[in-house]
Amino acid sequence: MLLCRVVLVVLLAMISATGVLGIAQSSAAPQTAFEGGFALIPAGSFEMGDSFNEGCSDERPVHTVTVSAFYMGRYEITNDEMIEVMQWAYDNSKITVSASSVRNATGDEQKLLHLDEPQCRITWSGRAFGLKSAKGSGYPCVEVTWYGAVAYCNYRSEKEGLTPCYDLSDWSCNWSANGYRLPTDAEWERAARGGVAGHRFPWSDTDTIQHNRANYKSTSDYSYDTSLTRGDHPDYDDGVSPLTSPVGSFPPNGYGLYDMAGNVWEWVWDLHDSNYYSVSPAVDPRGPSSGSYRVVRSGRWGYDASSCRVAGRRHGWPGGRKRMGFRVALPLVE
Repeated sequence: MLLCRVVLVVLLAMISATGVLGIAQSSAAPQTAFEGGFALIPAGSFEMGDSFNEGCSDERPVHTVTVSAFYMGRYEITNDEMIEVMQWAYDNSKITVSASSVRNATGDEQKLLHLDEPQCRITWSGRAFGLKSAKGSGYPCVEVTWYGAVAYCNYRSEKEGLTPCYDLSDWSCNWSANGYRLPTDAEWERAARGGVAGHRFPWSDTDTIQHNRANYKSTSDYSYDTSLTRGDHPDYDDGVSPLTSPVGSFPPNGYGLYDMAGNVWEWVWDLHDSNYYSVSPAVDPRGPSSGSYRVVRSGRWGYDASSCRVAGRRHGWPGGRKRMGFRVALPLVE
């Protein structure tokens, strides 16, 4: 009995110290990784791609990929988080802001955030960012370009004393930096699968999808869409666009990640090439070296069940923003 109590005390101490059982805290890693905002995705191999042979051709061939351990944001970046970082960037002369957009002030100037789009929930007073009353606080940030997602990672890194990963003059990545970055396409799918193999969606108890699992548009086009309600999600189809749901509104996957299916498209690092899976490196692939578009993942409101599959991938122009959001990753620093 005494031995059991000792083991229990030690176990509770581990949970208290790390926030998640099994995550070893490194003094070199940022503290934010252990405050509930990030989940450790362990190193390992998985079968990447469409094993059901039902998606787009760029989801095949299925191939074995090994991914190094990293931290993944549990939630999509919210409007609140975007405002906090962009206000810091403005106060430190990193960005320029107009009534219509946010742009980086140094490097290759690009539009980061489309403020004039009705679906954007962020406002600008001339000195400070604010939030619209509907679909604002706690909701995922949308109308973000790929450049905006990358710039956010850099500004947040600088704000927190980390080394930025990106060079905004050519939008290249320093993979040895310890700052925030976008997950790669392979990292995103590895994380979305939640540590289990051979399933269609981020959950493993069934290969079907319903509105109680994700914010998407249900149709009768797919046999695996068995939702009792059809069309846009009834809880969020309130006539106020975007039809987003607060982050974390649905159960997490096996790694503790939320909204890996539906809600908003998520930018990842990789350029898009329809044939990349045929030539992809087996270890830590980072996408093709050239291309015009970037990969997006997860599906979103207004899109059907097919886009919510863990193997599902689309692509978008990096300066585009329509219904685009993102989540961030952190390296595992030993």
